[in-house]
Parts: sequence; C-alpha cells; structure tokens
Amino acid sequence: MAAGRGTDGNYQLERIAETIQETGADIIGLQEVDVHWGARSNYDNTIQLLAEELDMYYYFAPIYDMEPAQGSDHRRQFGVAMLSKYPITNAANRQITRLSTQDPNPEPRLAPGFLEAEITIEGAVVHFYVTHLDYRSNPAIREMQVSDMSAIMLENNYNILVGDMNARPNAEELHPLFQWYDDAWHINDVQGYTYPSTVPNRRIDYIFTSPRMKIDAAQVNMSNASDHLPVTADVTILRENHSYSIRGMKSLIDYYEQRGELTNQQLINRTRLHLDILHYYEEKNRKDKMIKHLDSFVDLLTYQKNHQMISDEAYDVLVSDTEFLRACWSSEK
Repeated sequence: MAAGRGTDGNYQLERIAETIQETGADIIGLQEVDVHWGARSNYDNTIQLLAEELDMYYYFAPIYDMEPAQGSDHRRQFGVAMLSKYPITNAANRQITRLSTQDPNPEPRLAPGFLEAEITIEGAVVHFYVTHLDYRSNPAIREMQVSDMSAIMLENNYNILVGDMNARPNAEELHPLFQWYDDAWHINDVQGYTYPSTVPNRRIDYIFTSPRMKIDAAQVNMSNASDHLPVTADVTILRENHSYSIRGMKSLIDYYEQRGELTNQQLINRTRLHLDILHYYEEKNRKDKMIKHLDSFVDLLTYQKNHQMISDEAYDVLVSDTEFLRACWSSEK
C-alpha cells in the first residue's frame, strides 16, 4: 500500500479503503504498512485506521520496530498486515531471512515480517500468509526467503499466501512456490501485470493457494491508490476435502515428497509421470482414458504402500482423491 501514498505521491488513506471496498475482498494482505513510522504517513497507525474504516479485523506484523520519534510514545514500525471480515483466531509474526534496509552494513539473518494468521471459514481452518520479499536484483535473499516460508507453511494443510514477491513468474527462486501451490492467476490467459500501477509491465504480486482450494476467478483491479495494482481471487475451500483436479494431486505429490512421506525417487518419478498423462487427458477432456489410467495409478500407490515407501496419510489421501476424481469424471460421461 506504499504507506498510503497514491500515484500522485500524496498520503490519502481513504483511497486505499475505497479500493479495498471496490474489490469486495473478504481477506486482504497489505505490504509497506506504516504504524507511527514517519511524516510520510502523518505518523498514523495506518492499519488500525483502515480496519476501523472498513469494519474489519486486522493483524500487523512489523519488519522493523524502531525507537519512538522525538516527542512520541509510539514505537515506529513498518511491515505487512492483513484485514479480514472473519475473526482472526490466532496470528504470529514469523521470521524469514532478510537483508535490512535500516542497517548500513546488512547481512542476511532471520528477521520478522512474515505474517501468519489462522481464520475459520465455514468450519474450515485456513492459514493466511502475507509476505514482502527482497527487492534487490540478486535473487539470493529471495531464494532463502522462499525456502523459509515454505518450511513454515508445510506445517498446515489449507494455506493462502499473498504478497509482493519482487520477481516475475519465470524467476527460478519462485519455482518452489509454483511447484507446491496453485498460482491463482493460472486460470487466466492475460498477463496480469501489477507494477508499476501507472503503466504496469510486469507481474510481481501473487496469490498462491493449497491444492485443495479451487480458484474460481482472479483479476487485477485498476487503482491509483498505490504504486502496485491490487490482485484479487475468488477461492473455494473444497468441503469434500479432495483435490478437484490432477493439478491439485501433482501439488500433493510435491508436498508429501518435501515432507519425506514418499521415499523412493524412481517411484516418485513414475507417480509424476502417471499424473502428467492424466493431466494431458484431463485437458483433452478424454474421460474414458482418464478413468482407465486411474486404475494403474492406484496400483502404483498400493505397491509403494506394500513396500513401505509411502506414509499411511499420503496413501490414504491420494487414493481418496483418486476415487473422488473417478466419481466426478464418471458422472460427467
């Protein structure tokens, strides 16, 4: 939100509030949030003011926490934040590797500013994460940050990650996020550029979701309230607790391999190959071929289970998802 400053350089928090209202978003992630930080934002607690204006719950995760300005009792803070129409049941300011902009001789070290919040939505516990990755051209810090975030998010099943990644989709350091999560923008054919907001020419702002969430829509919203354009997505939490596509199951394979619950690399590769074939037939809408190949996929999973190469949880989840997809595809024949 660029500390509340719009494309004209003026601090006007009302524009941020209006933009959020126009999107209709229920949960919002914000970067570059000032809390009593400085004159550029009138030393305001900007996230509290936004929450009051929008009648939402909020949580703030400072990256920097500095001594109060002269004549003030409030600490100067800058970081990321979230707003939610749902109550926030738990929240934490997690640490990832950072290269401080406040230190004249910074070195990479763990520092706060990775927001994690727990929200219950219609009975489902969702973990919402907000991040702002390093802006420098050298990707080394971003690579470490992605690794740190991924390790934290592996602790939970239903995750939504939003933020300014300061890297384009083809950046190698972002590859793990695209591998383990669904990029909300994948359902669109257009570029989805978000920066700079005046003449956008790159996509560096993202929404990632766990495999068992369905992306119904994603869009970039026009606004002059900040230097980035806001990106929004409509997300459905699958109440059946199943992956809704082969894409989701491929993400689960990556997830379980990362957790060490799939142990034989050769069979992991064969499992991925099966899913690649199924994904091909899924895109071609060849339901007959898809259902046939599901049988051999289950056989492969069963072989791994019989030889203790897959955890009970991974086996049960993947077989359950297979049966769910079989039922869906059979009903569409």
